[in-house]
Amino acid sequence: MVISDAKQNEAPLLSGSQTVKSIRDTGYKGTDYALAELIDNSFQWGNANTVLLVIVQRTVQGRQRATKRVDEIWVIDDGEGMTDEALNLALSFGGSGKYDDRAGIGRFGMGLPQASVSQCTRTDVWTWQKSQPENASHTYLDLQKVEDAAKEARLTVPWPTYPSSPDYVPMPDWVLDVFKRHAVPDTSMGQALYSGTAIRWTNLDKLRWVRADAMFTHTEYLLGRVYRRFLTSDSRRRSIKVAVMDGDTLGGPDVFQDVRPNDPLYLYPVAETTLEYWEAAAEDGSDRLIRITDEPPFVEHYTSRDFVIQRPDGQGASTVHARLSLAKPQARPNRNAGGSTRQGRHARDNSGISVMRADRELVLEKTLAQEATDRWWGVEIAFDPCLDDIFGVTNNKQDAPYLTQALRLAREHRLTKTEAIEEGLFDEEHPIAELYDMAYQLVALVNGMKQEGKNEQQAASRARRAQPAVTSVASSVKKTRSAVSPTPGEADYATTKPDSDKAAETIEKKLEEQDVPAEVRGAIIANYQRGVTVQVIDRPVKRTSSFFWPDEALNLEILCINNAHPAYRSLIEPLRVSNEDIEAMSEAEAKRLLVQSADAVTWLLLAWSRYENEHRMSPLLGKIEEIRDGWGRRLAEYVEDQAFKAASLFDGEDEAQDGEGEA
Repeated sequence: MVISDAKQNEAPLLSGSQTVKSIRDTGYKGTDYALAELIDNSFQWGNANTVLLVIVQRTVQGRQRATKRVDEIWVIDDGEGMTDEALNLALSFGGSGKYDDRAGIGRFGMGLPQASVSQCTRTDVWTWQKSQPENASHTYLDLQKVEDAAKEARLTVPWPTYPSSPDYVPMPDWVLDVFKRHAVPDTSMGQALYSGTAIRWTNLDKLRWVRADAMFTHTEYLLGRVYRRFLTSDSRRRSIKVAVMDGDTLGGPDVFQDVRPNDPLYLYPVAETTLEYWEAAAEDGSDRLIRITDEPPFVEHYTSRDFVIQRPDGQGASTVHARLSLAKPQARPNRNAGGSTRQGRHARDNSGISVMRADRELVLEKTLAQEATDRWWGVEIAFDPCLDDIFGVTNNKQDAPYLTQALRLAREHRLTKTEAIEEGLFDEEHPIAELYDMAYQLVALVNGMKQEGKNEQQAASRARRAQPAVTSVASSVKKTRSAVSPTPGEADYATTKPDSDKAAETIEKKLEEQDVPAEVRGAIIANYQRGVTVQVIDRPVKRTSSFFWPDEALNLEILCINNAHPAYRSLIEPLRVSNEDIEAMSEAEAKRLLVQSADAVTWLLLAWSRYENEHRMSPLLGKIEEIRDGWGRRLAEYVEDQAFKAASLFDGEDEAQDGEGEA
């Protein structure tokens, strides 16, 4: 080996301006995410109560016409401000002194400079502590000066200057005005003193949105979701206010609008969120939508639970809280996935798993939200920053890649943790191994919610529409039987003879006790008042092996079909096709459907036959045979009834009989 005599100059680990240029392209999904980084600083390190976001637009002459474009962005808070040392370090990459501090939403010490250079080439920062904002100290980060300085000297952040300095850059008067209008002064010293920080971005060359109105809309949507717990906290509520400034004119005192919470679980009061209102399906079966503002469109799902995860520092375990929600059937009207409704369009952009770290959304994880109908469920998982290394939290707080990988593996392979390790999908020492059990269960929970939501929506849609022919005919047949052998409910009805309103009230109460959803109850009552006294409803009950069971409320006869039963999924659900689906079928497909229908009935009878044969030597056999004979007599009476013979049950059935299809 030949050793050179030339002087060995070690290359620098970081290469000045080139490093800064590279950082500009690392990672922020958009201007809204970069602004969230600054708000993190205000809420955690600044301990602010209010953050003011001002979007300044000015007219720019283009080649064809003049247009208004965003020219400056200000983030102003009423926090504790910074010392000169802290301000100087705040614009240094990794130099904030907060690295690895897991006490709150920050940690990495990269937020302010990294977020700023991702959007602009000039960042100015003013800060003041128990003083007046007119006396604020100031420093800046100018990428053009960084590039020029890198040719001659090492890169530094300018030491803060004060108003007495000849090179001091003052804040505009309007910033002082809006700050004092929204900040609460400290009067403990006998005079009004303030603390706070103001950040200005200029030379905006990497904005996601260049129009102020578009930036306002998208920014509120994201910030409202990311900070929803801060905006709604009962212990200490924070606020984010946004204003659009036209040129050098800010407007009146009401120009600031509060950022409203955006809840991807849709469990907050609707009027207080970015959703504002939602539309429900009408009970009369029409396509009419009713505007509703008094209740959330989703309900919290009963499968919400906690997961225990071992901490990577060996200090025991930490709990991850998983909260699940499911859309109410009336909140997802019509056959499509919701594109024609306000809540459908809104939920489309909120679909996925909201991953919360220290009460702040880290990422809306999309691995399990692959279909249009995935907008109708919500999952929120919340963890403590002590689990950052397990989740793989990135330094810009926009992702949890280990959770994403665990969810992807669980969804694609459907293996238990032991099986996944044996297959070599990950090593048992990798953080994914700690998350995999949770991911595996989340996949199963989401799939269960999707199926349950589909079943509920189909049941509600059928109930809302015109009553199926079979129940109308059954109501006529029922009149004959009730005169011969009345049920207890029919006997009670004949004795009490309640008026229509009283009967409806009694039936409503009975259905509510049976946990029948409100929208289904309303449709049943409406049908009852039209003379339909037989109703078939789908009820998911996993705690029973019964496929169906009878019930009644006064003279209303109810057949409950357990759509959580395996027989429903295997025999009934495949037959729930709409008229449009039938019309689109080929002759071969239609024949297959008829055969499948006949086979479904045969399987039901075979199950009874097997049950009876297993009791061939049992003393219960006589009772079982008696029940079978009684059921056969009732079936014969039904099909011999004139109402049955007169009905065209198998000719052009109502669409509601067929079900809703994919929603």
